[in-house]
Amino acid sequence: MKSNLVYSLWFIVYSLWFMACNLWLAVCFAYPPTKEAKPVFIKELSITEVTKIALEENLDIQIAKFDAYINRLDYDRANGIFDTFLNLEASFYDNQKKSSSTFSGTKSIEESYGVSLEKKLPTGTDIKIETSQKRNWTNSSFSSVNPAYEAVAKVILTQPIGKNFFGLIDRSRIKITKLDIENSDWTSLDSIEESLASAQKAYWKLVLKEEELTIQQNMLKEAKDFYHIYTEKFKLGLAEEPDVYASQANLKLKEFDVSLAQLQRQTAKNDLLFVLNEEDTGIEIKPKDILDIFTQRVDIYTSLSGAVGNRRDYKVASNQVLSQKIDLVLKGNSLWPQIDLEASFAKNGLSNDYKTSWEGITGEDNPEVFLGITVRLPLENRVARSDYHESRQNMQKYILNLKRTERLIFKELNNQVASLNSLSQRVRVYQEVVKLQEKKLKAEKKQFKSGRSSSDLIIRYENDLLGARLSLARSLFDYRLSLIDLDLAKNTLLSKYWQDEL
Repeated sequence: MKSNLVYSLWFIVYSLWFMACNLWLAVCFAYPPTKEAKPVFIKELSITEVTKIALEENLDIQIAKFDAYINRLDYDRANGIFDTFLNLEASFYDNQKKSSSTFSGTKSIEESYGVSLEKKLPTGTDIKIETSQKRNWTNSSFSSVNPAYEAVAKVILTQPIGKNFFGLIDRSRIKITKLDIENSDWTSLDSIEESLASAQKAYWKLVLKEEELTIQQNMLKEAKDFYHIYTEKFKLGLAEEPDVYASQANLKLKEFDVSLAQLQRQTAKNDLLFVLNEEDTGIEIKPKDILDIFTQRVDIYTSLSGAVGNRRDYKVASNQVLSQKIDLVLKGNSLWPQIDLEASFAKNGLSNDYKTSWEGITGEDNPEVFLGITVRLPLENRVARSDYHESRQNMQKYILNLKRTERLIFKELNNQVASLNSLSQRVRVYQEVVKLQEKKLKAEKKQFKSGRSSSDLIIRYENDLLGARLSLARSLFDYRLSLIDLDLAKNTLLSKYWQDEL
């Protein structure tokens, strides 16, 4: 009896424990632990910090740098005509052909080895130094030296004195290549500066969208308060039903405007992250700068001072004129006939021993001297004449292009300064308009409290103030962009933040 009671107690305890475990498992699986939200990383950036990051990380800037680095390789490529070449030669000749001469043997073997160096000098001189070793063996009984070892050392010079007069064409092409590389550097710097301007404009656009969002949020708060006031008045019987609907509709529109401003701010942030080459789009950017109301008047004469000398497109146009002058001289020299002076000096040693044959070059006086001249004159010379006349026409074209570039610089700077001063005036106008709209709304709200105004008038005045504030913010934004464009027009934006060489 006692044992049955003990078993019953154990069964009850086990059943309770089993039910408790099942209940715990059911709770765990029915309500899994929630994951903690990933914290949002907020990065505060100023215009200076954005500029620094863009110079280091912007993909367009990096591509522009590589364009310059690649084009600089053309200088070594152009100097490749002065490279030194090492030539190695080896041959074996076994002759067992029948011969009509009774003095020739029935078999002869010739082995030949040679080493030579050749190089073109900046003076246009082609110089070649060569040494060779030949071994001749024959079964003819009439050969005086058998086997015969002949060692030869020879120097060959060729000097053009007509076309490519003392290397004129070669050196001119290298000068043109250097100017082309310099122009490539200017073009790359222009691309870098434009990309930098795009990064700064993207930053100021984010500042604008931040300001617009703040303005919309403030107006939403005003709309909520206005709707709350009309709701309370309607409950007390002091307001008409259409006024409540009007304030509610105004509230809905303001809520939509805020959501739209948030979307535009997100888009502006993503644009900035792209130009900064930041892959994590979850980062929140908080600008340190604001669209302040400080503006200044710019003088055209101050802006033009030194602007032409700083403009890279003017430097490119100047280099094109200089390059074309060199090309004109080059094409003029190409009209000359090709006249080459040739000279060679050689000594040899002959022996039946390999070592003795080389000693004979310095130990014996048996030189070989050659002097000659070669003239090659095209009778019509149509290709060279056409190239020369084309070069003359290009010269005139590049001079006109230089003048056009100079006039274009004056026009761009004049227009940019005028636009900047106009924007400065527009900012001052909207500053006054905002103040007047604020006073107008404030006065109308006083009349509203005394029951002498309507919801439609208050909403319209609030929208007038909203439009004025947004117009002021956009005018300040346009003024900021115009300052950047003026620095671009003067080619001074990059030098403010980057003094390193490309």
